[in-house]
Amino acid sequence: MSETFFEPAPAARTSGAGRAGTFLGFVLLTALAAGAGGLIGLQMVETVRDSVALNASQSARKTSFSPIYVSNAQLRTLMPMVTNLAAPRDTWIRLQASVILKDEANEEASLLVSRIEQDVLAYLRTITLSQIEGAGGLQHLREDLNERAKIRSKGLVRELILESLVVQ
Repeated sequence: MSETFFEPAPAARTSGAGRAGTFLGFVLLTALAAGAGGLIGLQMVETVRDSVALNASQSARKTSFSPIYVSNAQLRTLMPMVTNLAAPRDTWIRLQASVILKDEANEEASLLVSRIEQDVLAYLRTITLSQIEGAGGLQHLREDLNERAKIRSKGLVRELILESLVVQ
């Protein structure tokens, strides 16, 4: 038997021209990708610059003094309230708060404050310790007391501010 070696066909051989074409295609695609990436990058830089400039102008407007409450609002401090909670019965709560009243409440402010104190004290007697635990419980208590004060005052209370809360 004679030994025959497999010889590749002439078309399958790699030539210098084929390698140069592949290299040229690779360089062209790389340059195209770099150009596209550069254009997208420039566009993103402009978008970020515009966004930063917009945020800076908005924060400059926010830092200028604009009072939350008008100058004719009144701050009235409520008496400290101490009572026991609904459950557990041996748990006591002490609450200090203030209310911000509208100016129209001038004539009846002290009467209104005493009514709000009574309402808050009655509400505190109905809650349990588990209802006011944690940040969420404190937030719910604050919202409930604000709502009750606004209802009791027929809209003359702008906000009830919790100054201190001690549960023992």
